[in-house]
This record gives sequence, structure tokens and C-alpha cells, in this order.
Amino acid sequence: MSKIAGILKDFYASHQQKVFQATAPGRLDIMGGISNYSGSLLIQKPLLEETSAYVSFREDSEINIKTIIQGEIRSFSAHYEDIVGEFKVPNYDYARDQILKKEGGEWAIYIVGCILILNEMRHLKPEGIDILITTDVPIRKGLGSSASLEVAVLKAIVSCLNLTMSEYEIPIIAQKAENLVAGVACGLMDQLAAYSSKKNKLIPIICQPHEVFHPIDIPDQMYFVGINSGISQREDGSAFTDVRTATFMGYSMIALNSGATLRDLEVAKNTGDFSKLPYGGYLANISPSDFERNHLPALPDTISGQEFLEKYKTIIDPISFIDRDKNYLLKNVTRHPVYENFRVKLYAQILRNYTTEFQNYSNRLQLMGELMYQSHQSYSDCGLGHEKTDLIVQMVKEKGDKKGIHGARVTGDGNGGTVCVLCSGLSGPESVQELFREYAKVNTEAEFYA
Repeated sequence: MSKIAGILKDFYASHQQKVFQATAPGRLDIMGGISNYSGSLLIQKPLLEETSAYVSFREDSEINIKTIIQGEIRSFSAHYEDIVGEFKVPNYDYARDQILKKEGGEWAIYIVGCILILNEMRHLKPEGIDILITTDVPIRKGLGSSASLEVAVLKAIVSCLNLTMSEYEIPIIAQKAENLVAGVACGLMDQLAAYSSKKNKLIPIICQPHEVFHPIDIPDQMYFVGINSGISQREDGSAFTDVRTATFMGYSMIALNSGATLRDLEVAKNTGDFSKLPYGGYLANISPSDFERNHLPALPDTISGQEFLEKYKTIIDPISFIDRDKNYLLKNVTRHPVYENFRVKLYAQILRNYTTEFQNYSNRLQLMGELMYQSHQSYSDCGLGHEKTDLIVQMVKEKGDKKGIHGARVTGDGNGGTVCVLCSGLSGPESVQELFREYAKVNTEAEFYA
């Protein structure tokens, strides 16, 4: 704390302007994950680890950013006009190139992106700004680090400017910054979780396009913990991007077979209004029985980008790109959000009705654990598994209910990252700690999050 205080003092030493501060936590993805952009219900838990942003405006047009990421200090500096160029309308591809050319740009792009999108949406005059970031949310571990950064920065800037924001405006701006400026195809789950977090509560979210429900109390002696596999998720996010693209390809095929026209899909893509499309534009709105009976038989296991574009032409996701030369898993990734939404709804219902009136909780915990195992397997079926996260889940299964450990699943985008573990009672947390120590012996970069 004293080190941060010293850096703050030095960073803002010459400032006459007031410094504004805001925080936002990382999140543990309990259930839902990659099905967020398909409209599934999601359950998220805020972490103790969080990001803090300190903001003050300057009298010139310079953007100065200093970040302290798990003790490592990074710096970024650029003039606003150099980033945006002379375009009359925002050119985010150009801005991305200019940011990434500069030292520290790979991390600062999320922050600068928020500034650019906020200025455009609110028609604000560009101003110079000094931003200091401190974060202990682990990066590329599937814990929402970029979302916590974006939300903290925006909350501080909004306070500084004394802006009145609509209910979900901050997370929406944060997501747009990540999509359009950083060029990352993320859904809105992480930003909503970071913005709407309640300590020691589970946050139910549905992205159709965005709604946060009343928090769920975590029942007594039930615990959700994270074990990081020690394998960072791929920086380019290529596997996740392919799965997202294939999911929307699957939706186009279902929508066209359900009576929609190509024009309907194009209009929805251009306007963002999915309301007139079959199932409201979201795969999660299809029941498993409907999917099995009416849609699954027509879906091929895989399809090439070339074949899809020749037969089906378009998808409704404006940020996905179909590679003609790539083969996409189709059936499994289209199936995933249909069944995941069903699993998450059942999971949430168990939690909402979990009372202390009965002494035997094991059957409900076993059911919740089974839903997590199914979710984990479905990730693997989509191509988002990893041998290290599979190993953690297998270790959880081997210890089992008698040790107070009931279920586990890979979180976030998959392909490494963190596994969420459900445990209970007095023995459960001790058993998870024991499991973590066993895993850490052969995976020294593993981490534990309570």
C-alpha cells in the first residue's frame, strides 16, 4: 500500500485537478461462460481480487497511463490526435494500429478504447488524461481481468466528468471498447459481472442483450473456489473466436430453416434488433427437446467457411469473421448453448431454493456437481478443452462427495485458464486445498482463488 501511495504521489505531483478513484473486481465464472453471446443464463461470482483506477484530466491532449499489474509497472503515453488521426468518423482499426505501435499498447488498448468509445457515444470533447491503474486480478487466467480494468476506468472517468449514465451504459461501453478497439470478440458477461458485483453473492446475468437479476445468496457452508491450471489462455483467442463464429453459423442455419430470410438476418445484423428472428435471435431460447427434434438432425458435424458462405451467406454477429479456408466444428458448438442454458437454469433454481430446513444436502450438491461436469465436457466437445484443466476436474472427481468436493468445470473462454470447484462443509475447503497442493507439485504456476 505504501508503494502504491508513493507512486500515486509522484504520478500526480504536478496536478492541480482532483483525482478520482474507482474499483471493479474480477469474476469467477460459476456456470454459463461462452454461452453468454447466445443468450444463456449465466452465474458469476465476484473475486476479492480487483482493479483500482485513478483518473485526473490534463490541460493538454496527452494520454498518460501507468499500470501496476501484480507488482510489474508498465507505462503508455500518446497524444489523442495521433491515435484518432484525421478521420471525420471514428476509425477504430486505425486507432488500434496506432495504440499497439507504442510501448505498453497491448494493455493500454483496453483503457484507451474506453476513452474513445465514451467520447463518441457521449459526444465529448477529447481531453488529455492521466490514469494510474493497480490490479491484482490475474491476467489471461479466465477471470475477467480486462473487464475489471475497463469498468474501473470508466467508473472513475464518469465520476470525474459528473456524467449521468443509464443502467448498463458503462458495461456496454466497456464491451464496445474491447470489441471495436481492442478487436477482441467478447460477450457482455464479464463487463456486467464487474459492474454489478455484490460481495459474497452470485450474480445471475442474461445477455439478451443485457439484464442482471437479483443476486443469489451463497448457502451456508457452500463454497466456490478457483484453481488456475497454470496455462494462460491464448492471447489471440483463436479457438474461442472460431467457436463463437461457428455458433452464429449454426444459428443462421436454424433460423433459415425456421422461416427467416437472408434479408431478416442482414437487417438484424445491421440494426442489432433480433426481436423478429426465430427464437429472438438466441440459441439459448431453444429448448433441448425442440433442438433434438427439429434442428439437430439437419446440422453437419463440421462445415467449411466456403461451403457455409455459398449456402447460407451471412451470420448476425457483426464482429465475427468467417474464414473461407477454415473448417468449423458446427454441431457441438451449436448444441452447447442450448443445453448450457438448461443446465444453468436448473443450477440457479437449486441455489434459489436451497434452504437449511433439511439436513441431507448431498443429493442437491451431487446434482449441481453433475451439471458442472456436463458443462466442462461440453467445452471440450467444442474444442475449448485442455489436458491441464481436464486433470484438475479428474482430480476433483476422484476425491468426490465423501471429501466434500462435488463438481468442477473450466471457466470463461476455456483452453486453459481457471477451473471452478464446488465444495461444502468443513472438509470441502480443506480437500480442495489438498488437491491444489497435489496439482501444484507438477504445475508450479498454478494459483488458488477463494
